[in-house]
Amino acid sequence: MSLVSCGGTSANVLDARYPARAEGCTVKLFHDAPTLPTDNIGPVHARCGFDVSETDCLRTLEDQVCKLGGDVVWGVPDKPGTFGDKNVWEARAAHTKTAPAATSEPTY
Repeated sequence: MSLVSCGGTSANVLDARYPARAEGCTVKLFHDAPTLPTDNIGPVHARCGFDVSETDCLRTLEDQVCKLGGDVVWGVPDKPGTFGDKNVWEARAAHTKTAPAATSEPTY
């Protein structure tokens, strides 16, 4: 019998503007600061056993972003850190800023 360990946790801070999204949601990944306007939501991290692929562990990180209502993860290192017998990814969750709705005001 084989057990696979992969988990993640995120801040317990929810931004009311961005409700939680389903696991597997689309997330834009940036190694540096995002190249588009965003609202920062909070830190995210994932800890996975060495037997879990980096791709699957990154998905765990992205799922933490989804839970916080984000669609961007930034500050993602090229390779995970290690802590004991785990790979660790740490980054920041954010949500793309939307342009304010255009209002049509009469001109006089």
